[in-house]
Amino acid sequence: MFIGQRAATVQPAELEIKVGFIEEMRRHWMLYLMALPGILALLVFSYAPLFGLSVAFLDYNPVKGVLASKWVGSKNFTDAFNNPFFLAALKNTVIIKGFQTIIGFPSAIILALLLNEAGRWMKRLVQTSTILPYFISWVVIAAVFQTIFTPTNGIVNEVLQKVFKFKDPILFLSDPAIFRWVIILQDTWKYAGYFAIIYLAAMARIDPTLYEAAMVDGANRWQQILHVTLPGIRTTMVTMFILLSGYLILGNFEQVFAQYSVSTYSTVDILETFSWRMAISQSRYGFATAVSLFQSVIASTLVILTNWLVRYVEKEGLF
Repeated sequence: MFIGQRAATVQPAELEIKVGFIEEMRRHWMLYLMALPGILALLVFSYAPLFGLSVAFLDYNPVKGVLASKWVGSKNFTDAFNNPFFLAALKNTVIIKGFQTIIGFPSAIILALLLNEAGRWMKRLVQTSTILPYFISWVVIAAVFQTIFTPTNGIVNEVLQKVFKFKDPILFLSDPAIFRWVIILQDTWKYAGYFAIIYLAAMARIDPTLYEAAMVDGANRWQQILHVTLPGIRTTMVTMFILLSGYLILGNFEQVFAQYSVSTYSTVDILETFSWRMAISQSRYGFATAVSLFQSVIASTLVILTNWLVRYVEKEGLF
């Protein structure tokens, strides 16, 4: 009797939901039709390729395909974890992305604060010059850096030798220790202007009366930044920090691949370039897919853990 009564009470509600959804579709069918291309693109380019993750568990043969290739289970993951070059690439990825986050995250905030305090003419000039590198491809950037840092007639070494009296040229692009810092600082140079725009947009939403009240209370510009501007963009900073935490295990393939060489493998060979060599040079597609899947899982875990930690400390998070 109780089950029958429960079913009798639930069924009308479910029917009402279905009817309501159909009525919503009928009433706003043009909006759903406009959204259909985006939904199809999401399914085709974001969800359909997930089927390829099964290659990580196969001895994949391109001729046989995914369905006919031999299943090897976790062998590709075991081979990767026991590979010394994988461990070296993992170490390089964490070091490079860690320093890029440590330097780049506050740099974008500082740049946004400076632009917010600058005059209109100066703000436009600096904002344009700092956002421009974001739209330049890494291939072009690699060619530019190759030109200005070359040991023979590069402008940087010319200045160091003629102005600062350096005896020998500095091998910026072939010295493993120096080249790692070139990669780290390049990332900040390229993306600081882009992220600064995000923080500037958040600053634009701050109520101007808060600054007026702070001025009435005798706050100077630094105190206004500290007690009004930074708290006003706190949610944006927290969101960006949580998202960037996932990239601690994800390197920038284009940046490194366009510039590194055999002499710098020891310090800048990241997981992306390592898995690319495994797939293209050695045809170990399952091995390379296993490395990429490992990165994706760790990146997702880092975002979830960082979000949990931020919510525990700051009582707010991304989700």
